[in-house]
Amino acid sequence: MLESSADPFVADAVLTAHVAAGVVALLAGVAAIVTQKGGARHNKAGKVYVFSMVFVVATAVPLSVWIENWFLLAVAIFSGYLVVAGYRIIARRRAGLTEPARADYAAHGTMLAAGGVMVVTGGWGTVSGTPGLAPVLAVFGFIGGVLAVRELRQLRVSPGEGTPWFERHIAFMGGGYIATVTAAVTVNLTMLPPLARWLEPTVIGTPLIFYGIRKYQPVFG
Repeated sequence: MLESSADPFVADAVLTAHVAAGVVALLAGVAAIVTQKGGARHNKAGKVYVFSMVFVVATAVPLSVWIENWFLLAVAIFSGYLVVAGYRIIARRRAGLTEPARADYAAHGTMLAAGGVMVVTGGWGTVSGTPGLAPVLAVFGFIGGVLAVRELRQLRVSPGEGTPWFERHIAFMGGGYIATVTAAVTVNLTMLPPLARWLEPTVIGTPLIFYGIRKYQPVFG
């Protein structure tokens, strides 16, 4: 049973739904990674991954509040931003949109504000003598903030002048999947040191993102 300030039945039901959606997201993410980019199976797996991740984030918010785990809330915002931003890139392209929408500004603006709070909070915790997971919080906040600023700049240039859409799509969706794996590893592989659980998926996954971009550059570039 989940110990929280909410009704135990409600809290456990939300936790169960959160875990189930996380499992679906992990499986759908693998399917999207191994299938041909741009193909029907990749697109279907990608949609399942996006919608399951939206559910994961939506359930993580009340869970983090109930158990007063603000680190979990920050990670939920970070992972949710990556997935939503990656989805918006491909959705805008398919719709032929050239002008940014309010949803784009809202997503990037939210991440920029949250990233600033994460960097300040994590930085203070790191230098105060009781770091714990504070360095991880600062790293995630910095990455999210940099990506948000980069995307806000992309919205102000013409599609032909900015970074190619497929590079940004792969980077964001890959980053979102890294966050998904990080959450799973952190919860289940408790025998590993905390920093290793939080940062190793990023260390391993980032080169794979660059590999994917390079692989599909001749196809979409």
